[in-house]
Amino acid sequence: MNIFRNSKLIGPDNQILKHTIPNELFEELSVMVDRAKKKRKSKYAFLLDHVNNGQNSYQTTVDVDLFERSFFFGYLIKMGEHYITRNHKILGKAPGFYPTDRIIRLRRNFNHFDHYDFWVNFADKGAINPLHDHPGFLSGVIYFTESFKEPTIFDKKFKYLGKEKEILMFPSRLIHEVKTYKGSKTRITLSFNLYIEE
Repeated sequence: MNIFRNSKLIGPDNQILKHTIPNELFEELSVMVDRAKKKRKSKYAFLLDHVNNGQNSYQTTVDVDLFERSFFFGYLIKMGEHYITRNHKILGKAPGFYPTDRIIRLRRNFNHFDHYDFWVNFADKGAINPLHDHPGFLSGVIYFTESFKEPTIFDKKFKYLGKEKEILMFPSRLIHEVKTYKGSKTRITLSFNLYIEE
């Protein structure tokens, strides 16, 4: 079963792989986001706040107990493998290259509340994500909600208005940003970092 058969390469130099998350997997994601919403409402939310260059309203890692037993975990890994087969130049490989088993990994922070490099971003009015790149080899953004007219801007020029259930995967070094959010509804995305173990 090739769930990525409808994926597309878009953006600058076709570096961004776009896919629509299947409904069953999006349901798993919804459970993870609901757990993050509960964390955000707690008076202790700041203890699990994921701090990085962005100025989102709140960020927190996806809970390991939900993620590790989900099909979504495998989906991210398999999408990384699919990315390499679609964009083999990223590894300097010839067309037809297929990665050997288990070279794509999700970055993990042991002995830290951030656990995996897979987190939920809540953006309320005034939130901003300035120009940045990511650690790792491949990174991504998942649009849990639509973009509400505030695009993700890649390489200072390619603007993408994400729709609910869409996922973008791209080289971690590709710079991107989201300008100051002006909407009234909470914009929810998730981000992740993969690395390659050759």
